[in-house]
Amino acid sequence: MNSWRTMERQGAAAMVARELEGAYWGLLPAFLCWPLLAMQTSLGPAPATMTLMASLMAGHDVVDRRIPNALTALTAVVGLALSGLLGGWAGLGWSALGGLLVLGLTTVFFLMGALGGGDVKALAALATFVGPASAAWLLLLTALAGGALALGLLIAGRRWPASFAPTMPYGLAIWCGVVLLWAVRP
Repeated sequence: MNSWRTMERQGAAAMVARELEGAYWGLLPAFLCWPLLAMQTSLGPAPATMTLMASLMAGHDVVDRRIPNALTALTAVVGLALSGLLGGWAGLGWSALGGLLVLGLTTVFFLMGALGGGDVKALAALATFVGPASAAWLLLLTALAGGALALGLLIAGRRWPASFAPTMPYGLAIWCGVVLLWAVRP
C-alpha cells in the first residue's frame, strides 16, 4: 500500500512538473508584476500593461529562447490601442512613431548580428506604449541592462562573449529596460 501511494505522489509531482515546463513559467513573473504596477494609478494603465507584456516576453525568452510572434503582435496592437484610447489620434500617432523609431534603430543591430529578430520585434512592439522620446530611453536602458546581464554571465564564467548572442535571453534585458523606464520616468 505504501508503494502505491509513493508512486501516486511521484506521478502527481511529475504531472505538475510537466504542466509547468515550457512557456508556462513565463506567466509567473507577469502575474506577479502586474498587480504591483496596476496599483500605481498615478502612472495610468500603460506602465502596468507594458510591464505585463514585457514579463510574458521575458518568460518565453528565458524558457524557450524565443519570443512568439503572436505575443509581439498582440503587444503592438494593445500598445497602439491603449495610446489611441488615452491620447486620441495624437497619442496613436506618437505611439506608432515610437514603435517605428525603435524598429528602425534595432533593425540595424539585427543586420549586424547583435540582436535577434524576436528581440527587435519585441522592443518595437513595447515602444508602441510610449512616444519616441521614451522609446529612445527604453533602448538605452535595455542596452545597459543587456550589458549588465552579459557582464554578470561573464563574471559567473557561464559563457564567453563570442557565445553570448545565441544563448543569452535578451528578453530579460528588455524586461529590465521596461521596469527601469517606469522607475526613472524620463
